[in-house]
Amino acid sequence: MPVSWQKWKLIAYLAMLVFSIIFGSTYSGPFTVPVQVFCIIFGALQFIGIFGLMHESAHGHLAANRKVNRLLGEAMSLIVGTSYPGYRAAHLTHHARFRTEADPQEIIFPKRSAPATMALLTVASVVGAPIFLLVRAPMIALKHTGVLRALWGPIAAVALYALLSQVLPNEQWYFLLWTILAGSVLGSLNDMVYHQGLVAEDTLQACTSFDCDAFGQMFLSGANRHAEHHAYPDVPGPRLVKVAKVLREDFQSRGIPYERSFTVAYLRRFFTNPLFLPLASPQEQDKPARADA
Repeated sequence: MPVSWQKWKLIAYLAMLVFSIIFGSTYSGPFTVPVQVFCIIFGALQFIGIFGLMHESAHGHLAANRKVNRLLGEAMSLIVGTSYPGYRAAHLTHHARFRTEADPQEIIFPKRSAPATMALLTVASVVGAPIFLLVRAPMIALKHTGVLRALWGPIAAVALYALLSQVLPNEQWYFLLWTILAGSVLGSLNDMVYHQGLVAEDTLQACTSFDCDAFGQMFLSGANRHAEHHAYPDVPGPRLVKVAKVLREDFQSRGIPYERSFTVAYLRRFFTNPLFLPLASPQEQDKPARADA
């Protein structure tokens, strides 16, 4: 069942986004640059939070009433600039066909040459999220529904941001653009460490679970518990903390990676595997040893 209070986080995200843009664009004290950078990052996290709620809506977790749940998802797709039916179709297929040729969110499938895979992973680590949301999701939506239904979100988003460009003072409009850019990059970096740089097989060993539950609940609506989310996608994000406590010992014994934070995980993988290429599974790593034996 959906967690009743979760949908109200949208109001908090929008309020904090407005605050960060107004305060960051008008602050002129002794620490102008650090304060502005902080406000841009803080505002970017609000965009990531809104996306996290849209992700929950795609799973039917924001409202027990299916129509209300869908309308909330559609509203957030306007802010994010994507097609809600396209995103929902792609993401649910990602769960059902994880790490296969049919997974629309997977970068390493279909299999390509090593240079092509490296190039795609490099691009995805910086701008993967906006490419998927702004281009891939609407294209997928067009395969599943009519043009108006598929493209309503992106078209309305263009109209919304065009209107904001006219009514906002220049300082606030440019600050909003920097915030959106930061959110796109942070969201892409965030997505990379969920699955990339791990085994290539359709297994939970290709999913990282993060212990940063305060941050995860605040801005990711529980998606930081990503291995648990893939194991039980019908469980709402706020309930995944309890699920993780029950499953952790078993999951770790199966080789599912646990990390404390996204930043530490990203840096560790970047310095050990800069392009986040797939790793050999434990079974494949054991083959030479068994052959020698």
